Amino acid sequence: MFVNKASTLYSNPMLIIDGRKTREELLPGLIEKIKKLPKAPTLAIIQVGNRPDSTSFIKAKKAFAKKIGVYEKHIQLPETISQKELLKTIAACNNDDEITGIIVQLPLPEGLDRDLAIDAILPRKDADGLTPTNTKSGAVIPATARGIRELLNHYKIGLARKKVTVIGRSMLVGKPIAAMCEREGAIVTVCHRQTLDLAKETKAADIIICAVGKQGLITAKHVKAGQVVIDVGINRNEEERLVGDVDFEAVKDIVSAISPVPGGVGPMTVLGLFENLVDLCHN
Repeated sequence: MFVNKASTLYSNPMLIIDGRKTREELLPGLIEKIKKLPKAPTLAIIQVGNRPDSTSFIKAKKAFAKKIGVYEKHIQLPETISQKELLKTIAACNNDDEITGIIVQLPLPEGLDRDLAIDAILPRKDADGLTPTNTKSGAVIPATARGIRELLNHYKIGLARKKVTVIGRSMLVGKPIAAMCEREGAIVTVCHRQTLDLAKETKAADIIICAVGKQGLITAKHVKAGQVVIDVGINRNEEERLVGDVDFEAVKDIVSAISPVPGGVGPMTVLGLFENLVDLCHN
C-alpha cells in the first residue's frame, strides 16, 4: 500500500502528486546546502539557436538559480555554429575554474551531433548526468530521473520490489528513468513503439512512468485501480495548453495517484538539475 504523509490513498480515492508543492517543501534543504559551500556554484547553460521551448526552459532554470542563490552563465550561440565551434565552447567551460557544472540545452539544431556535444563535457562538470561515464556509473543521475525519484520519495511511494513500466526509451529521458528505477530495486519493463500490447504491459505495473511526448497515449484502457502514474510527457493541445502523455481526465478516477502536466515532474526536473550542481561541488 502506498502511503501519503497525511493519509493513505485508500482514504483519498485519487492523490495528485504535486511537483510544485514538493519542490517548495524541499527548497529550504537545498538552500541550506548551498549556504554551507565555500562559494556558490555556477551553472553554464549552452544554448544553440533560439527555440521558444528551449528559451522557456532556460528562463525557468535561471529564475530558480536566482531563487536559491547560485550563479548561471547563459551562453547563447547562433544556430549556424559549426560542430567544431560548439565543442570549442564546451572545452572553454571545462577549463573555466569558475564554472561548476555545464549543460547543453537540447535538442540541438539539425546538423549538430548531440552525442558528440554531451561526450565533450567533463564528467565532473556534467550537471545533466548524460555523459557516458556518468550514465554507466550512476554517479550523477539525470535531472528528470532524479526529480522523479525525489517526488516519489516525498510521497512515500517506494520503488523497491515494485513492478514499474517505463514507456519511452530515449537516451535523454526514458533510459535514465529505467536505470534509476532498477538501481532503486524496481522490476522494470521498458515499452516503446515496437511493444505489441502496451495495455497489457501497463496494467501489469504498480507504477507507470510515461515519457514519450505523445498526447493521449495512456487512456483508461491502459490503467487499473491502485496504480501510480507519473506523466513526464510535454505536449501542446489544440488550445496551445501544456498537456502530458496521459489522458488525465480519463484515468484520474481509476488510479490511486497521478502527477499532472504541468506542475508534476517539470518543477522537480529543475530541482534535480540544481541538486546535481551542488553535488558536483564535492567532486
